Amino acid sequence: MTILIVGNIANAQAYMYQRGLATLSMGVSSPSYAFGNYQGTELHSYVNLGTCIAGEVAYFYSKNVGLNFLINYNVHTIDDNSLAESYLDLNPEYVKVIVQTNPFQELSGFTGFVFDIPPVDYFSFVFKLMVGLRNIHKPSASVQITTDNSTINYNETSDNSTTFALYSSAGLRVVINDHFNIHINASYVGSTYDFEFERNSTPIDMKDIHIGILSFVGGVSYSF
Repeated sequence: MTILIVGNIANAQAYMYQRGLATLSMGVSSPSYAFGNYQGTELHSYVNLGTCIAGEVAYFYSKNVGLNFLINYNVHTIDDNSLAESYLDLNPEYVKVIVQTNPFQELSGFTGFVFDIPPVDYFSFVFKLMVGLRNIHKPSASVQITTDNSTINYNETSDNSTTFALYSSAGLRVVINDHFNIHINASYVGSTYDFEFERNSTPIDMKDIHIGILSFVGGVSYSF
């Protein structure tokens, strides 16, 4: 038993000096700021908790500091029922509102530094600070409003917007053997967007929408 414990610690210690690390993570993403604030009648205000998938590759040029590259994908559906209720609250003459939407999607890429701080050989705190680009796809939507005398249909087109962003995260990593470890991670990224689209052929220019996302993920890594 003592030999096994010593052997595992030796393997974990060797892991800390390996240069490459490939990581796959999956978890939930929580909207923040104007994204999901449940105010007004805009699509971005009524997004639900989303799904986050991320892939990373890091190169450690020292035991504790490395260069990291991350590709991240998030998808957030819209709470159509709550959005419909917001229209009903807007005008007492509205009798019924039906909303149909597609999800918000984000594809982003970041590069920067990763800091790996192991208080013991088989366990480490991980911090990342990176910069990159975020592309947000604002979906299309259709809104049907019924009053006592008529039916009104709104059709809203989609749009894509890309902007510069900062990425920061903190997490924990536990070494399993020479090559594999598991981790959990919390990250935040936020930036402002301008969306241009049409609502029933009327141009809409929506500026300075702050879309923030707080993500909680877990996954596995392979060191090489």
